[in-house]
Amino acid sequence: MESAIRYHPSADQLALASTIEESLVPLLPISRLHVSPTETAQTWSSLTDIGIFAITANEEAGGSGLGAVEEALIAMVLGRQLVAPSILATMGAAHAAAGAREVQGRRITAGFRRGARTVVVAEDGADFVLVREPDAAGVYATTCAASRPIDSRLWLADLSEYASLGEPVARFDASHLLRLRLIDAAALAGVAGAALDMGVDYARTREQFGRPIGSFQAVKHHCANMAISANCARDQVSFAAVAVDDGRSDAALQVDCALWVAGSAALDNAGKNIQIHGGIGFSDEADPHLCLKRARLLIAIAGGLEDANRRIAGERGSWQ
Repeated sequence: MESAIRYHPSADQLALASTIEESLVPLLPISRLHVSPTETAQTWSSLTDIGIFAITANEEAGGSGLGAVEEALIAMVLGRQLVAPSILATMGAAHAAAGAREVQGRRITAGFRRGARTVVVAEDGADFVLVREPDAAGVYATTCAASRPIDSRLWLADLSEYASLGEPVARFDASHLLRLRLIDAAALAGVAGAALDMGVDYARTREQFGRPIGSFQAVKHHCANMAISANCARDQVSFAAVAVDDGRSDAALQVDCALWVAGSAALDNAGKNIQIHGGIGFSDEADPHLCLKRARLLIAIAGGLEDANRRIAGERGSWQ
């Protein structure tokens, strides 16, 4: 007898994501981030051609008409390649509840607001920014707004602070805000997977005392724990996406759990990956720090894991 509750994506959904992954991986090599934290114009064009920014739009509007599951699986692949936050913001802007036509087909960068402070990720060619708040989100025009640079190194992005962005040209209602958080969670699950891959590959090839360091118990246990964390993040994100598509009453709870699990896994795996790499893991020319910086920025944009925890407590109580 078939269960009434679906827990995993279907075989067709996984096959579609795998097909798209074959195009995305060579397009977004991790090494590109040592040159620039932003994506090139050619990359943006290629992602548009693949259909990344029109995954969920209906076919009449030139989209693919796919659901939350397919979008989350693709966002996981993008996260695994440490994609720039502006790519994820442009994907997420398609879910704006009102005013979406004005920003449709436009390049959109990412930002977040804490109190009166608004921080935006610099992105050449972006006229709009998707600004996230603890319990809200909106798309704003940036062309006439005054800004000042605040960081260009620590976050693997050029960050600027905006004094004011005026009124939003598009807003997100509760259901569409949920989709933004699902994209956040999926990308962070991808970062956790990227850190796992880096750590395992290095442990397999780096030798010490005539043996690969992965044969030593301490390193082996780190790799095993990283694998568990990455798998938990992937599975919780997949289940949350299924819950959204199936219209489950606990969908919001599952999405926030996915954000918390995936964000925690991304941070923990990024730290263990640096430790496995040893001294070189702290160096600028190596890759491990890229995972940690990308995870930190994506979590900040998403509102932080503390807010996710707060929402989980409230949603769990109301759902029970």
